[in-house]
Amino acid sequence: MKVICSQKSLENGTQIVQKAISTKLGLPIYNGILFEVTKDNKIHLFSTDLEIGIDCYISAQIIEHGAVVIPNKIFSDLIRKFPEGNIEIEVDKNNIIHIKEEDMSNYKILGFSAEDFSPFPDVQSRVKIKLTQKILKETIQEVVFASSRDESRSFLNGILFKNVEKGIEIVATDSHRLALKKIKLTGKNRIDTDSQFEVIIPQRALSELFKLLSFEDDNIVEIDLGEKQVIFTLNSEGEKNRIRLFSRIIDGQYPDYHQIIPQQFKTTIKIDTEEFRQRMERISLFVTEDINTIRLETHIYSQQVGENRGELILKVNTPDIGDASEQIPCLIDGEYIEISFNSRYINDVLRIIKTDQTEIKLNENLNPAMINPVAKEEQYSYVLMPVRMS
Repeated sequence: MKVICSQKSLENGTQIVQKAISTKLGLPIYNGILFEVTKDNKIHLFSTDLEIGIDCYISAQIIEHGAVVIPNKIFSDLIRKFPEGNIEIEVDKNNIIHIKEEDMSNYKILGFSAEDFSPFPDVQSRVKIKLTQKILKETIQEVVFASSRDESRSFLNGILFKNVEKGIEIVATDSHRLALKKIKLTGKNRIDTDSQFEVIIPQRALSELFKLLSFEDDNIVEIDLGEKQVIFTLNSEGEKNRIRLFSRIIDGQYPDYHQIIPQQFKTTIKIDTEEFRQRMERISLFVTEDINTIRLETHIYSQQVGENRGELILKVNTPDIGDASEQIPCLIDGEYIEISFNSRYINDVLRIIKTDQTEIKLNENLNPAMINPVAKEEQYSYVLMPVRMS
């Protein structure tokens, strides 16, 4: 194989596909990137850890066809340090990769046979979903942090995609909290089936997909659901800028999350999001890994028709550090509440809420609470369990 391509194309391509590489597999060949010339004279780059995989195509001048697996770290580090310009890559029959930069640099890297590398899977699609990059990226950001990191319960390591009437519900939970986003199937967002489906996609796959998506770009992401795998295709119109990510689907039964979501609340608080976020981040400096709870108290000081003006009081007591408290003006509808939460669970959701106001809905101090953005069209819910107060 012999090709000539730009340094910029090589650097961009390797940065995209190397996200699928994992050192956990323990096989040296899968620490590499498949580098092959296609029939239509493109270079196909592909990496995988057999759980997820990412591929893309880059343009090049093709002199001789072929394929090889190039060790990722040394190759990507080397390409990144070359100046902009053309790079010549030639592979001999012993899978030794010769890399030249305008006859001034000459490097040799020991590669692997492409025949020993698992190919990108051929997934038979049973459901096709089309979503804009913007809505999918926002949704992943809003739910993925709530998934479990406990590998003993693999189904909670994933995010549920489930079709419902006129939409798709995307859910993550670690059994202490739950994030739910409903995507309405309007405009460019649509699905090609009326049949019911539920799939659990690994958290890692969606975290890597998130890095490839754009908030500004309204290009379509095609999602093809197979029996055991899912493929996300970005820029599907032609191969020039196409990026694909495949992932296995987790086998397991997701909990009935609708039973967890409370339907009624004793107290509802409306509060300025930015002020709540800043004060939570400040007071959280006084929590530790062992004592990470924060107490919330409501205080009404002015009752008027239609609204009760008051304060949300935040309190932390950590014996090895000290005490801290914050008072935040808010609107309160309902009873006096005193309740404690894991501070990280509140901070996590406040980082992704973009609306001016946030709604906190509370019941007794051992029942689930809910935190929502205050917006007319918002289809997001975040449920969290309180911590037993001492």
